[in-house]
Amino acid sequence: ASGTVAPDEYNQIWHNCWKTMTTKWDKGEVSPALRELVEEKQWKLPSGQGIVPGCGRGYDAMYLASPSLHMVGADLSPIAVETATKLRDEAGISSDLVDFQTLDFFKFEVPESKFQLAYDYTFFCALHPSMRASWGARYADVISPGGQLIALMYPLAKSDEDRNCGPPFLLSEADYHKVLDDNFELIHVDPKCKTHDTRVGEEIITVWRRK
Repeated sequence: ASGTVAPDEYNQIWHNCWKTMTTKWDKGEVSPALRELVEEKQWKLPSGQGIVPGCGRGYDAMYLASPSLHMVGADLSPIAVETATKLRDEAGISSDLVDFQTLDFFKFEVPESKFQLAYDYTFFCALHPSMRASWGARYADVISPGGQLIALMYPLAKSDEDRNCGPPFLLSEADYHKVLDDNFELIHVDPKCKTHDTRVGEEIITVWRRK
């Protein structure tokens, strides 16, 4: 049907990107908005277990990891996981703090204790818009009650541009509310968050609490 996409076919896009190392979305560092939230805003992160779907080279998963918060960096691409693991090892970060796994976010077996934190950046926008409802429902499945989803919204549409062209697919705050409001409460939003120089005006960091 028009406007829908077969997930398995769509996943091949990302395998091809990693095979050719065409990873233009990768900025080579932790997102400034996340660093600002944790270090300057002193946002209290939950204890337990966290996950970063579509983790790529794993900067954010490594940044969020601590003795009280074990992080899982998840990616469809074995190449991404291998690269992230190598970077972790080179940085001297223990696998007890963060490990990287090749898995499909929508299909993997969720641990009984679920996750207390998830971080989403350049993952929502990578999905075809027809997959967004499944994205919201899946986060409701994997995050425990009271747990947090940190969603760094990007790339925000500045006008009525064609929002079906992508990836990345342009998005709005309303797109997140549409698929999260049933199961999550928005508890923090900062439209003036710090950003990469090339993404000024295109990012808003938010935190959602699982109901």
